[in-house]
Amino acid sequence: MILEFVNALMSLPLAATEELGFLSGLLSNILLWGKVALGIGMVIFVHELGHFVAAKSFGVKCEKFYVGFDVPIKIGPIKFPRTLGKFQWGETEYGIGVIPLGGYVKMLGQDDDPRKLEEENERIKLEGDVDEEPTLDPRSFPAKPVWQRMIIISAGVVVNVITGVLFAAIAYGYGVSYIPAVVGGVSPGGPAWQAGMEPGGKVIAVGDYKDENMPFREMRVEIVTEGMDNGSQPIPISLQYDDGVREFTPNPASSTHEKDLRMIGVLMPNSTSLAKNDFANPQSVAAEVLSEADAGATLVSFDGVAIDETRTVPSTEFFDYLYTHPQKPIELTLKRADGETTTVTLPPQMTKSLGVRYAAGQISALINGGPAEKAGMKVGDTITAVDGDTNFDAFALAVDLVDSDKARTFTVQRGSADSEPVDITIEPKKVLQTVAPVVGISSNVAINAYGFAYEPIPVIASLKDPSLGQGDEPLAVGDRIKEVRLVMPVDKTPEYLADSRYDLLLKELRDGWEFGESWPLTEFTESMQIFPLGTQFEIKAVRPPEDRVITKLVTLTQDDLPSFDRGMNFPAPESIRKAASFGEALTLGLAEGKRRFNDVTRFLKMLPKGKVKLRHVGGPLAIVDIAKNEAEKGISRQLMFLTMLSMNLAILNFLPIPALDGGHMVFLAYELIRGKRANEQLEFRLTVAGLLSLLALMVVVFANDILRYF
Repeated sequence: MILEFVNALMSLPLAATEELGFLSGLLSNILLWGKVALGIGMVIFVHELGHFVAAKSFGVKCEKFYVGFDVPIKIGPIKFPRTLGKFQWGETEYGIGVIPLGGYVKMLGQDDDPRKLEEENERIKLEGDVDEEPTLDPRSFPAKPVWQRMIIISAGVVVNVITGVLFAAIAYGYGVSYIPAVVGGVSPGGPAWQAGMEPGGKVIAVGDYKDENMPFREMRVEIVTEGMDNGSQPIPISLQYDDGVREFTPNPASSTHEKDLRMIGVLMPNSTSLAKNDFANPQSVAAEVLSEADAGATLVSFDGVAIDETRTVPSTEFFDYLYTHPQKPIELTLKRADGETTTVTLPPQMTKSLGVRYAAGQISALINGGPAEKAGMKVGDTITAVDGDTNFDAFALAVDLVDSDKARTFTVQRGSADSEPVDITIEPKKVLQTVAPVVGISSNVAINAYGFAYEPIPVIASLKDPSLGQGDEPLAVGDRIKEVRLVMPVDKTPEYLADSRYDLLLKELRDGWEFGESWPLTEFTESMQIFPLGTQFEIKAVRPPEDRVITKLVTLTQDDLPSFDRGMNFPAPESIRKAASFGEALTLGLAEGKRRFNDVTRFLKMLPKGKVKLRHVGGPLAIVDIAKNEAEKGISRQLMFLTMLSMNLAILNFLPIPALDGGHMVFLAYELIRGKRANEQLEFRLTVAGLLSLLALMVVVFANDILRYF
């Protein structure tokens, strides 16, 4: 029947396809959210199933088995249903509660609601002599020996751990796609750049975490976690190159937008195939010379140099050539998805600017043992001349130096402004430049061959557009730009900028881009390239020494300075890790389960030390969002997410908090040691305190989710 329905849809006339588009999208979303609900529900279900099977095995009467909570919800006169569905089978009521935040098994004589404790105690007492100790119903939970109750309480956690391993094993049986942890490039001036990491190395160890098939995401998580746990302490990293293993110990540094997250600046490798969608950025030369037929095309050669597919990262030589020849047209030979070979010429990409050139700030970083460090350059120096020429600016200097192979003399100011200038001659060394010297993710401009990085500053070095120095409020050399605001009306925004990827950028520019650590000049100049020529901005500058504020309306114009990026998008290459046998799948599943288990325990250890910030903690909305993203990527990725969720549920449920499984185990351990149950009033008060704490935590994480997503 389904096949017939699909065939019928395919045979409808074209005029009907628009009406079916909504229906098709709706059906896809229903299926996607169904997968999400099924996956999360499965993790909760097997946890409660563990309790249920263990309880039944010891003869305990189970009155309810629920996924979700069936609590009454009433708003004014409106009373909502407690369940999405339920049925009675034997002595147990099975159902799905209306609140999808967990699940429970209701056993005779046991209730997580402390208000019903006395009622439950009365229910399980059997009639007998008044003077005698009351006999408990033999099928009640409290009537069972302590060791049996311990097994029942811990069974949910044990099953979560087991199924978590099985989820991962099944995923590896299917084959798990991942981006290999290979150094495609390093962020200009970042810790990895300073440590001298070269592109093309495969990361095989980060601290104590070792894996010859390490995914890039796992490497990044490990580095961030190490940074959160140990601050800026060096992180030992091993890289496998063609000539052997090299050891590095970079010091993680705070990222541009997330000061609490420390990273080292290792960037993903690029494949040699253009993206199938968004293969060229808007307003770029790539968008002008490439057509839809080139979507997904593979790069065969550039300027006659064939791509070496035997290299760990075949695209290395191409990107090095691209970023060291920004002024040169480059001929590309592409093999399209249909097998046809075509040749296109990629002209230089000229930058767009607001008519000003920016000054170069102090030297911010040096490559350890690199040419600049050996020549005597120091962090904090300010370049005042290059080969005697004082007429330069931050971004033009990068273009001038990136393809230079000659020794250059840099005059630097060291220390106070009154100190004598120092001349430093640096002989360049050939170092791969697979990342542009200027990228938005870094506040630095880095010249790999010379081994130094500097930070461009929003101080006007020269006026490219002389008209900006005229009028009632002229700009002048030496003015410091404090803020730039986009003047473009919302209803005049080009259609391509309606993409959600640009939302944050547009908001920042409309509110006023204030230059600082979080919003550096490098990111601003890169952002300007996506706007059409003629877009208007308002510059607010401060003129020293009296700090007079100058406001000037400027227009985005074409500059004669070439850009390093020409707008092509080459996604990261993906690999598949697939088990060759059941034994290998189980081994990989165990390793994955152990890693996810250790991740959670390490996180919990950092939490009370204040090393984890509230914004790094996700609640139910975050879980559902991640689950949706992973489900979209296929069954294997969803199963790997369920492994992580299973380990989270197992550990969090076993924390020694009253009302959780771990809290029950504490009470049972006390009973086992002392030979009698803990004081009921004390147990009641502790359980109430535990419930209130959990409710408070739930409110906090919900609020955190709402602030994050809304």
